[in-house]
Amino acid sequence: MSALPKRLTDKLAGKATRTEGQAKPTHLRPVPDDGTVPGATEPGPAVRPAPPSLLERAKAEFTPPDIWSVDRPALSKIVKYGRYGQQVPDEGMARTAAKAWSWFAALNAAVAYAWQWVTERPSRTTIAVVLVVLSTLVPAARAVLTVLLWPAHAAIELITDH
Repeated sequence: MSALPKRLTDKLAGKATRTEGQAKPTHLRPVPDDGTVPGATEPGPAVRPAPPSLLERAKAEFTPPDIWSVDRPALSKIVKYGRYGQQVPDEGMARTAAKAWSWFAALNAAVAYAWQWVTERPSRTTIAVVLVVLSTLVPAARAVLTVLLWPAHAAIELITDH
């Protein structure tokens, strides 16, 4: 038993019947079965698009991605772009260089994605800072951190003149 009126539930179930007062809509008519589609035309000759100009290529190459509303690609997509992308021929040194560069780009993206993930939430950032501070108490970890964080230390020294 439904709380909706029977007439409405029958209409929702597709059981509605047309009464004499309701005329068949004039804009609805069956499609002919002869294989033709009204308004279709024969395809014209194939046209090859003109190659992009140097200015168009430069604009496409140096326009930054829309990071406000579009997600960044997964690491697998970055590597696949190097393997199968249309930027270079399918074989040869250029393809080998594109494959190698895609792995380099994926490594950089992985580091950036990890940094973004840690700093995305204040709780994660707080825990990461606490772990770094606690790891400085262990001599072996302090040596590793010295090597990893020396660019930041050098930049701070340059800025503060100490």
